[in-house]
Amino acid sequence: MNLLVLGLLSMIISWIRPAVLEAQDLPWWKDASGPAYQVLVYSFADSDGNGYGDLKGLTQALDYLNDGNPATYSDLNISAIWLSPVNPASSYHGYDVKDYKAIDPKLGTMEDFDTLIREAHKRGIKIIMDMVFNHTSREHPWFLEAMKSASSPYVNYYRTKQNGVSYGASGMGRFYKYTRPDGSVFEYFSAFWEGMPDLNLDNTDVVNELKDILAFWLNRGVDGFRFDAAKHAFDPNEMPSGTPTLALNKTFWNDLRRSARRVKPDVYFIGEVLTENLAEVTAYTGVFDGLFDFPSARQVIDAVRRMSGTGFIQAYQNIYSQYSRISAFQSAPLLSNHDQDRYISSLLTSMSLDAVKGLQVEAGDTEVVRSAKAFALTKAKMAASIYQTLPGLPYIYYGEELGMTGRRYKNDDVARRDAFKWNDTGTLPTVTWLQKSNKLEPSQNSLTASAESQMKDPGSLLRHYQSLAALRQNSSALRQGTFAAPSWPGFNSGYLLAWLRESDTQRVLVLHNLDSLPFVAKVPEGVRFVALWNSQQGFLDEKSRPSLQSGVELRLEPAQSAVYEVLNP
Repeated sequence: MNLLVLGLLSMIISWIRPAVLEAQDLPWWKDASGPAYQVLVYSFADSDGNGYGDLKGLTQALDYLNDGNPATYSDLNISAIWLSPVNPASSYHGYDVKDYKAIDPKLGTMEDFDTLIREAHKRGIKIIMDMVFNHTSREHPWFLEAMKSASSPYVNYYRTKQNGVSYGASGMGRFYKYTRPDGSVFEYFSAFWEGMPDLNLDNTDVVNELKDILAFWLNRGVDGFRFDAAKHAFDPNEMPSGTPTLALNKTFWNDLRRSARRVKPDVYFIGEVLTENLAEVTAYTGVFDGLFDFPSARQVIDAVRRMSGTGFIQAYQNIYSQYSRISAFQSAPLLSNHDQDRYISSLLTSMSLDAVKGLQVEAGDTEVVRSAKAFALTKAKMAASIYQTLPGLPYIYYGEELGMTGRRYKNDDVARRDAFKWNDTGTLPTVTWLQKSNKLEPSQNSLTASAESQMKDPGSLLRHYQSLAALRQNSSALRQGTFAAPSWPGFNSGYLLAWLRESDTQRVLVLHNLDSLPFVAKVPEGVRFVALWNSQQGFLDEKSRPSLQSGVELRLEPAQSAVYEVLNP
């Protein structure tokens, strides 16, 4: 029986198995108390003043993310940290790995990494490592050996061009030639660029190496992995024409997950399938525990840009129906990540505002600009409120909660990965190495309020994100509930986004008013609404929750959101 058939059988088993989970405890990613948080360690927090973010700095900053005390709401209640690559690499970003079982010395030591895991776990935070298994660096020992001799066994560790083969053309990347000193030619494939040669994932020796790498980190306490470029593992351009690359990709990832689960049964696999095409993303729901929800991100961004909910519910119901077919699967809603322009820059651009400096008002701004910036902040809060009340485990890209800007500049992504703004003085733990780069736009984030100042401002974007985290922590319906549109009269306006989330123990109504007029409706017959949260007051403690009886008028102001628990009269 060949590898493809075995893989398909194992996937069928994995599709059946999750149904059993409904009668057991949910996997942690299906009931995470707070959102996940993507960190670029080199840009986040500097512990020693050398200007570079490091693991010690991240460890020292954990209380900002989650202080470990569920009774406090002055943090982001982060349940998992996604660490973008921390291995030694050829580039600053880490996506061309030279050693999969080491820590980049610029970021710290293995002891620092172990300390981070220990301190994170004390606070209930899971650690997710970024794993780049599609390709390596040209400086990886495997590739260096392959370049030395055509007879090296490491030649077969990489995808090489075969004579007389017609290759596919619907994927990404091409073959590159390297001429060895002895004159022999080494022609290898890369989906990205010549410095990132693709691994030959048909080679069982390579696959076993990758399984061993995962086991190494799991045994150190890592809780999960984010897999880069998941759909390119078997790219059409590197395979003979007609090869069923999707089936091969799914077989590969499913085999890798089964191997990892023999080491850690509750290991979390989340894949990057970077597309807004729903069919392409959902093709992988059976072999990953989570996938980044780029299709929903587009719906959220467009709705907030237009301030109209027209078409949103229908589009999301289609998305949700695809994701919910696998009970153990949990989508990962987001606004943007390190490979995209930051959400705030995109928002400001759509409003014809300065997309570089930030949201704060500066001297010389006209009243029109001041008003537009205030509305931009309102829209940023709305976008956060929408994506964090959808089903799934939401992911925050570091600095998103501050309204940080960053877009592709000078044909480079560095500006999308600017230093986290801890304070207004630029002192520790602020990272400074990017200031020396000519890849940042002039005055970038100069008008972005720091974390320190936003903590003191009840109306800040950061405090809004903290309030959403408190809501999620206290709502089983938002953490694990189903999604449905309400059928009550008056709750299906084109400018209103309304949905019900329901778990075994709670049902909530989520409302987002995208109109310039108040939304007014009567509480339906047979229920009462108890206010849990709104975008003006934040999370309400039990003594401050108004109860609206059937027939009473419910009013939601323009550009505001609210969440109500739905109870019997």
